[in-house]
Amino acid sequence: MAEIFPINGAPYECEFQLKDDKGEVKSDFTKSAIKYLDLSENLLEPFTDGLIAINNPYDFIDNSLLTRGDGRDQFTFSLKPEDGEEDSKLEYNFVLDKEHNSVAKIDRAGNYKAYTLLDSNYFKLNEKIPYGKRYRGPVGDIIKSILKEIISEDIVDEENFEPGDNVIDIFPEHIIPPDSFRYTDLLKYLLQINYKKEKGLHVRSFLKFDRKSRKYTLKTLSKIFEKNKENIMEGFAANDLVDEVSSNKNNPPPDADVNPYISQLPQTNFTTPMLNFSNEFFMNYKAVGYDPILGEHNIREKRIKDIKKIWEKNFVEVFKSEGGKPKAFLPLNKQKKENLFRTISTPFSVEKSANIAEAEMSSNLIFYNLCLSINVVGDTKREAGKFIDIFRTAKQVGSDKKLLGRWLVTKTRHRFFGDRYQNYLECVKTYVGPDSKIEDDID
Repeated sequence: MAEIFPINGAPYECEFQLKDDKGEVKSDFTKSAIKYLDLSENLLEPFTDGLIAINNPYDFIDNSLLTRGDGRDQFTFSLKPEDGEEDSKLEYNFVLDKEHNSVAKIDRAGNYKAYTLLDSNYFKLNEKIPYGKRYRGPVGDIIKSILKEIISEDIVDEENFEPGDNVIDIFPEHIIPPDSFRYTDLLKYLLQINYKKEKGLHVRSFLKFDRKSRKYTLKTLSKIFEKNKENIMEGFAANDLVDEVSSNKNNPPPDADVNPYISQLPQTNFTTPMLNFSNEFFMNYKAVGYDPILGEHNIREKRIKDIKKIWEKNFVEVFKSEGGKPKAFLPLNKQKKENLFRTISTPFSVEKSANIAEAEMSSNLIFYNLCLSINVVGDTKREAGKFIDIFRTAKQVGSDKKLLGRWLVTKTRHRFFGDRYQNYLECVKTYVGPDSKIEDDID
């Protein structure tokens, strides 16, 4: 049963339990015994991981549980503000992956034990695929069938799980996993080749664990961006010293809830994609595929300039700024980029290879674009795959064209140090302010 403990001066319902391979509770810890907890949620990785350090006086943990060390030892925890809604609860079930002891030099009462925590669903999927297993049909449906077979029949949110447009249906096409593959390897491969065409552009889909429904969703990037207004978590003020309140044309619309006690940003760390990223990821593609009828390989080109306008429609025009329409941030050296290509080769038809290349290109232009990381006072509601607003009520400064706006959160870390709680957020943004004067293409 959860007990109440103070975190950041506010009461939280907390429960920490160490269980054996049969699910029986062997140690029930108080919050004061947890010296450090770091939980990481990532949009690009559907499985959560963590690190925890627990007070272990006189080897209390070792005396309570004889750990097997084979992934059957479990650690479960839940955290929720006492007055918070149920969907704000941080609740996960992990298996113990790695163990480390910090032994006190003088008094055994000061011993600590640290565990690396592995998502229990990931552990279930980290099993070897039986020999001869093969898959056909829409790639999204294949992913769904694997999750249901290995984890649970009710682990998938049917209404928010899109099958995608890549259908493995032409003889002799099959997904035949190599003998060395585990289900986790297969899932990563399937997510790479999955795509769906929306608003004229092939885009990737992302597998995500929804904390509210306790189920997995599979949504396209276009849908995530299209519904940005419905998926705003909160707004943060980027003010330094506020000497006057004024409007700022780079601000996003006032859609986000703002908590006046924790909305002030103590620091912002934002970066621009520089030469290395631009050279490696902002590239044209040559897609190679096989034609089983003609018995030959074909090549098709996919160029950034050909998808740029429709990419902007999907991932820039869905946003607004107070001073007008924002501008896509995609400065390219026209002469240099015109004849530079990355090659992608698949065992599928050249059409499917080209669609996979287009989906990868469109996602690269997002995730290797403007980046922001912030450290803020902790809140259990924050999660990857949603948006935050950065605004300024003080006088406009030059960096506002890049900093202010609506950011997609790609990674959230929940970090507990004793009774202190912080969030570390990593975010990306595809646009700059409406009055920015950056030429997209330079000869």
